[in-house]
Amino acid sequence: MSDNKKRAVIALGFFDGVHLGHQKVLKSAIRLAKELNAKAVAFTFNGNLKSVFKDGEKNIYGVNERISALISVGIDEIISAPLTTEFLSLSAQEFLGWLDDKYEVVGYVSGDDYRFGKGGKGDANYLKNYAEKTGKKVITESGVMVNGKRVSSTLIKGYLAEGNIKIANELLGKPYFVKGEVFKDREVGKTLGFPTVNIKISTETITLKDGVYAGKAIIDNKLYRAIINYGARPTFNLTEKLLEAHFIGFNGNLYGKEIEISFTDFIRPIIKFNDKEELIAQLKKDTKETGEGIYD
Repeated sequence: MSDNKKRAVIALGFFDGVHLGHQKVLKSAIRLAKELNAKAVAFTFNGNLKSVFKDGEKNIYGVNERISALISVGIDEIISAPLTTEFLSLSAQEFLGWLDDKYEVVGYVSGDDYRFGKGGKGDANYLKNYAEKTGKKVITESGVMVNGKRVSSTLIKGYLAEGNIKIANELLGKPYFVKGEVFKDREVGKTLGFPTVNIKISTETITLKDGVYAGKAIIDNKLYRAIINYGARPTFNLTEKLLEAHFIGFNGNLYGKEIEISFTDFIRPIIKFNDKEELIAQLKKDTKETGEGIYD
């Protein structure tokens, strides 16, 4: 092996939601890496893998959110493969060789349903046989069951689409979140007494139901409660979907900054109000639903 290659245990998957099932694989890889004096490396794709096979298929998280979630679990490094025809045409053997070119791979960890290589011909048995021949360790993790159902990205996306954020969060192992840059919009919220931030979010994500949510965000090392509107703004005849959030008790300018907003509960559907006064009255109710100000 080349001296400049890092010893690595590779956690194999796409890790769309970094949910409880994914976390089981990732934490197992972290443990094995410590045992073998190696780096714990998560393999994923730099983009929306699912849309390649199913046009229009969305992910739970975009690339930024996925990387952030992987790091929060404790992974040392992330390797993001390109979504090119050339890469997706690699055989199972060629794919493992591609990893060997980048690292001194000493072990693999995957879920029991993981498939890799062209046509998905690589599976847990293939990986085990390859590892035995090449002197590497391999661990295959079974899925995680919650309330009699196997935790999966498909299951979580269904809950998000229903606005059932609490169950989705339980399966994700942490609150669903989005990251994005704050940009300047019409600043109508400020005139209503509810200044908001508008977030540029990944177009490859958001299976979330349109609606008003309770949430939270850390700004300047303080945790603020938030009212989050995701969807159109019919009161102002605006049909484009947007993520807009009001942080209770926060005063300041966030334009151009990247922030992370977590969702904790679904408050209500989006409603078209007759006038600004009706909207203000409802926002006051939403604030009570969310709680007052900075977290204790």
